[in-house]
Amino acid sequence: MCYETAMPRFSNTLAFRLTLSYSTAFLVSAIATLCVLYLSVNSILNNRMDEDLKEDITEYQVLHSAEGTSRVIQELEREVGSDDEGQVFFRLLNKEGQEVFASDLSEWNGLKTNQRFLQQVLDSKSVHALETIKLEGHEFPVRTNYGLIAPGLVMHLGESLEEKEEIMDLLLTVFAGMFCVAIPLASGVGWIIARRAVRGIEEVSRAAVDIERGQLDRRVTMKDQGDEVQKLVDTFNAMAERIRSLITEMREMTDNIAHDLRSPLSRIRAISERALSVTDAEKCFKTAASDTLEECDRLLHLINTTLDVAEAEAGVMYTDKEPVNMSQLIEDARDLFEPAAEEKGIELTCKLDSDCHVLGNRQMLQRMLANLLDNALKYTPPQGQVSIGLVGQSQGLHVSVTDTGIGIWPADQRRVFDRFFRCDQSRSQHGCGLGLSFARAVACAHGGDITLASEPPQGSTFTIRLPRFSSTS
Repeated sequence: MCYETAMPRFSNTLAFRLTLSYSTAFLVSAIATLCVLYLSVNSILNNRMDEDLKEDITEYQVLHSAEGTSRVIQELEREVGSDDEGQVFFRLLNKEGQEVFASDLSEWNGLKTNQRFLQQVLDSKSVHALETIKLEGHEFPVRTNYGLIAPGLVMHLGESLEEKEEIMDLLLTVFAGMFCVAIPLASGVGWIIARRAVRGIEEVSRAAVDIERGQLDRRVTMKDQGDEVQKLVDTFNAMAERIRSLITEMREMTDNIAHDLRSPLSRIRAISERALSVTDAEKCFKTAASDTLEECDRLLHLINTTLDVAEAEAGVMYTDKEPVNMSQLIEDARDLFEPAAEEKGIELTCKLDSDCHVLGNRQMLQRMLANLLDNALKYTPPQGQVSIGLVGQSQGLHVSVTDTGIGIWPADQRRVFDRFFRCDQSRSQHGCGLGLSFARAVACAHGGDITLASEPPQGSTFTIRLPRFSSTS
């Protein structure tokens, strides 16, 4: 079989999408941050200019209170001489709005008095009246302030926003330069981060392809990839190990089935050949037919038991449930197996609590118990002991079958409930390796389970746990 792996388009790769996500998130965050920064700087500069204009008014109020109007005018003349007349202006207005003093206003074309602000200040409805105006011939807006420095005397001063606007333009230029550097840098860093993030996923993908091609021992060995990727790696390795184990078990089960089918079929063939080779055909044919029927019964038992196990595991073995007295069921089983135990010289004992009921299928529970007792007697040597115990608890029943047989080695204990598995690899004992599988399937179908405790060569104990049924429940 030829496997082809299509190369994904670059734009569809997880690394590309992560890089795009990282870069987009970074750029959106950067734009938002820079916008907030730009607006904050703009607000700070505006507030600072307003504070400066207010402080100037306050200073002239104090000066007028101390030394009068002439001193204020003198100070204004000195201030005008030291400042750039294109950047600031000063005006003193009386209550009629007429100029008492003004700096050179030749560069402030269109400057007018805001009568509403002037009246508000004269009426002391507001200490300051700030506004931003746009004058004809001026590239930049002007921030002005009206303030009362004495009764009937208002100072009107203003300052161009040219310096502030230049600072903001410079800030925009710096931000644009930062973006020109940040975009490729963010993309590069995002690509590196994305590649590191998906490295573990890519390794898992490659391992999956190798397993698909038959390399069942392939595993992912990457470490330090983060908790999420490490969990994926560990889960994948566990899954791969489970797949390998299942395939190995399937192969072993197939081999076991083939072996168990081959023996009866070989005997049937030998019986047929022997019948054809003898002269006394009638007598031989009857014997051959009888032996063939016996071997066919073994094959049918193998097939039927396999189907019963499958049905029990699927939970469709039975639909009719009834209260079953487990104490009586175990006593009946003891009576049934007691002759076989006596014939082999094995002591079969019971220790049972009374009035222990479960809700289930009597026939299936009988077969489950019979399989456990048959195994116990089969692998217990003469003069040994097999005991059955039943303990009733509030939440459930514990049925134990204990023998003094050969025991089960630890390496085989986890597999004794697998279908067609037999600890006796030589298959010298009669059986098909389905008894324990069937018993556990029945227990699970009744809401319980079977566990094993064994210490070779001291024997084994199989414990059945079933939910207890009460007639009052």
